[in-house]
Amino acid sequence: MPTTQAKYERVEAALRSDDPAALSSVLADIRAADLAEIYETLGDDERSKLIFALPPEMVAEVVVLLDEAERGEVVEEMAPEELSEIVAQMEPDDAADVLGELTEEQREGILDTIADEHADKIEELLGYPEDTAGGIMTKDLVALHSSATVREAVREIRTNFPDEDLHYVYVVDESEKLVGIIPLRRLVLSDGLVHLGDICERDPVTIPVAADQEEVVHVFSKYDLAAIPVVDTDDRLLGRITHDDVMDVAEEEADEDIYRMAGLDVAEFERASIVRAAGLRLSWLVPCMASMSISAAVMSMAQKWFATPIYNALIVFVPMIGAIGGNCGIQISTVIVRGLATGELASSRFRNAFVREGRIALLMAPACGLAALIIARFGVPLLESLLQYHAGGSLNRTALAVGLGMTSAILVAASLGMALPFLFRAIRVDPAIASGPIVTTVNDLISVTVFLCLALLIMHP
Repeated sequence: MPTTQAKYERVEAALRSDDPAALSSVLADIRAADLAEIYETLGDDERSKLIFALPPEMVAEVVVLLDEAERGEVVEEMAPEELSEIVAQMEPDDAADVLGELTEEQREGILDTIADEHADKIEELLGYPEDTAGGIMTKDLVALHSSATVREAVREIRTNFPDEDLHYVYVVDESEKLVGIIPLRRLVLSDGLVHLGDICERDPVTIPVAADQEEVVHVFSKYDLAAIPVVDTDDRLLGRITHDDVMDVAEEEADEDIYRMAGLDVAEFERASIVRAAGLRLSWLVPCMASMSISAAVMSMAQKWFATPIYNALIVFVPMIGAIGGNCGIQISTVIVRGLATGELASSRFRNAFVREGRIALLMAPACGLAALIIARFGVPLLESLLQYHAGGSLNRTALAVGLGMTSAILVAASLGMALPFLFRAIRVDPAIASGPIVTTVNDLISVTVFLCLALLIMHP
C-alpha cells in the first residue's frame, strides 16, 4: 500500500497538471481519510481544485474528517446548492456538526432543500449543545418493540439499514422507553419466532442526553462499549453514540487539556487568524508577566535585608529553586488532571490523590534539598571570584538556606499542584488550566518569598 507521502505526491502532481480527468483518476484511488490529511497540507488554490474534483459523496466524507478550522473554510466557500447536496450525503450527526457553523438563516435554507425525514433528524440534533451526548449522538438506529420477533428485526435491518454500522438492536416498550439491547450476534443466532423482549439484555448502560461529552468518553472507556444508547430523563430512547464518535471526542478533549496545560486557548485553533492566536496567547502571558514582576519586587525588597555579598550568593540560586519547584508542581498537577480527565476514581478523589502525591513529595523534597545544599556548599566557593564574596564562616549557613529553600519550594509546589486542580473543578473551571502557567507563576512567587525569608532567619540568627 502506498504511503501517505506517496499519495500526496501523486495528488500534487495531478493538481499541477491542470488535467481534470487525470486528477479525478488519481483521487478515485485514495481514501477519504488520506484525502483529508492531504487537504490540510495544500494551498488555497489547490484545496479548491481538490474539493471541486470530488463527487458529492466523497466531499461529504472528507469534510467530516477535517479539523474544525479547515472544515469551516470549506463550508464558507461553497454555494448553498453545493452544500445542500453534500449535507444530504452525510449522517445526521455529521451534518449537524457542519451546519452548526452556519447562521440560523443559512441552516434553514439548507434544511429546506433536504428530504424531510433527514432534515428533521439534523434539526433535532442541532437543538442540543455540541459538547453534550445529544450533540454527538446519531438518530440512525434499529429500535423495535419488545413484542417484535427476531425475523421482523432482521427484515428491518435488511430493508432500512443495509449500509449502517450497527452493533445492537434496541428494544423499547409502547412509550418508547428503553427496555434492553440485543447484540447482533445474539440476534442472528436466535430463532426467528422468538420475541425480542425474551432475549434482550435488560438494564443496559445508558447515557443521559444532557451529559457532557467528557462523561461519555469515561463511560465508553469504563465499560468497553462499541455503542451506547442515549436517553432522556424518562428513559426514552433518543439516539446512540458509536465508538468512532467517541474517539473523535477523546482526541478533542485531550487536545483541549494539552493546550490549556501549556497556557494556550483552544479557540485559537478554531480559526486560522494569526492575530487572533497571538492575542489569545498574550492574554495568558501578560498576566503571568505581571505576577512575575511581584517576584522581582520581593527580591528587590530583600536586598536590604542582607549584606551585598550574601545577597549576591543567595540570588544566584533563585532560578534553580523556582524552576525545580515549578517542574515538581506541574508533574503532580498533570497526574491529577489526567485522573480527573479520565474519570479514574482513585485519582479524582482529593484524599486519595493527597495521600499518594503527598508521600512522593515528602521523598522528593529532602532529596532535592540535600542536592541543592551540596551544590551550594561546593558551588559558591567556585563563584567567589565572580561574586566578590568570601563566605568564610557563613558558607555553611548559605548552603543550608539554599537546601531548606529548595525543600520548601518543592513542598509548596506539591501543595499547589494537588490543590489547584480540585479547586478549579469545585468552581467549575477546567482543571487543566491549573497545570500550566498558574502553577508555575504562583509557585515562583511563593517559593522565592519563602526562600528569602528562610535565608533571613538562617543568616541572621
